[in-house]
Amino acid sequence: MHELQSQFATQEGEAAWTAVMHEHFHAGQLDDAQEYLAAQLAELDTELATRCLIDEPDRVKITGWDELCEAIELHEGEQITGVTLAIANETDRAFEKGQVHHPYMMLGLYTDEPFVFSRADRAALVEQTAAEEGPAWAGYDEDIEVFLECEGLDAINTALVHHKERHFFRDDTPDHAPRRYVEYVLACWWRALLFHRAVERICKDKPLPHDVPVLAGMVDMRPDVVAVHGLIEGDRPATPKQVESGPQMAEMLPESMITRREVEEIKEPPSGTDLRRRISGTVQEEEPEKKGLLARIFGRG
Repeated sequence: MHELQSQFATQEGEAAWTAVMHEHFHAGQLDDAQEYLAAQLAELDTELATRCLIDEPDRVKITGWDELCEAIELHEGEQITGVTLAIANETDRAFEKGQVHHPYMMLGLYTDEPFVFSRADRAALVEQTAAEEGPAWAGYDEDIEVFLECEGLDAINTALVHHKERHFFRDDTPDHAPRRYVEYVLACWWRALLFHRAVERICKDKPLPHDVPVLAGMVDMRPDVVAVHGLIEGDRPATPKQVESGPQMAEMLPESMITRREVEEIKEPPSGTDLRRRISGTVQEEEPEKKGLLARIFGRG
């Protein structure tokens, strides 16, 4: 039996595992997450698990990035200081056998007007996505048309759309979760990893103008995990408006608009083995699902 079949026997056990995975994505520790997920998929040794491991992260690519860079540079209004990026499936998708499901991309571009992206750190951006009323920038995206595509996810995405065991009901207090359900959960996280690694890679290869950070996630897909990419921690280059305004900028940005949170320093980043150890020893209650929240974060709904 796979170890996660026992872990997922209870809702609390699965929630604890999920919480640790979210922490690693939030902290940008994708190397450790990839190492751990690859080991779990290899141990599972099913057809879909093998399919996942064939789809290595470098096979997934984001296209249209040059057009996005140009749009940010040429924007005539306030400087673009934040970008949200997500993948989603069509809501009216067909389920006929042989149908390929290509996820589409959602893009939002923002200035500092609704939320001060230019001064926000990783923790502040992630914290906004968990706000009960939604992030401060919801509904304030700039009217800029840029079309991005995510290539390389069709196979795993189609397999997940057609998966036969997407839910696990614990009415009879089972002592383990079905192997196929564990397969589905791991494959969903691998799909998320592939997407986030593609965004991470292009942000490193082609940073957005003015080092604009990208908050990436997924809408109406499991898991609803977000991560920040392309962010320069600490002092970032001033935007043109900041340079022009000089000292007056402090008066224009009241303290209440800036979200800060102390981040505990991690001297030695945890390895994939450490992640596995944490997951096996952590338990917490599952948070209720916030329907439509991810859609608001990334500009839909």
